[in-house]
Amino acid sequence: MNTADLSVTGDAVSGAAGETATAALTFRNNGPAWVGHLGSGDPVAEVRLIVPAGTKVTGVPTGCYPHTLTGGYYPRQTGAPRYDCELPYWVLEDTGRTFAFSVRIDTVIPGVTGAVSIHPEYGEFGEYPFDFDPDLTNNTAVLAVN
Repeated sequence: MNTADLSVTGDAVSGAAGETATAALTFRNNGPAWVGHLGSGDPVAEVRLIVPAGTKVTGVPTGCYPHTLTGGYYPRQTGAPRYDCELPYWVLEDTGRTFAFSVRIDTVIPGVTGAVSIHPEYGEFGEYPFDFDPDLTNNTAVLAVN
């Protein structure tokens, strides 16, 4: 069986209350195989951001969509508590994609983090048919603020 180690990295940003920082969240296919949903055209995976407490997303990258924490409809592009960013329906080995969010620090909370993770559009990595990823430990990261 071919394997493809998908991973995500978070970021660390800092600033005073009222300042805006850019948080770069990066997906990578570490290979050795490429992954594609050529028949369905579904995204290979989604990069998810759970926004850190005390911050507000004020700029959203292309391909990212706002949601409630549970994945429901959120009416505005900015200010949502969660964002899901779609990847294409295929990713070659050694391919990476960075999603840059503008994050305003409304309240300084030392050591606060938000969750960054990758998910298939349905199911979970490590389970059939997404059992091609040999290392699930790098499928989560954090967005640290201050």
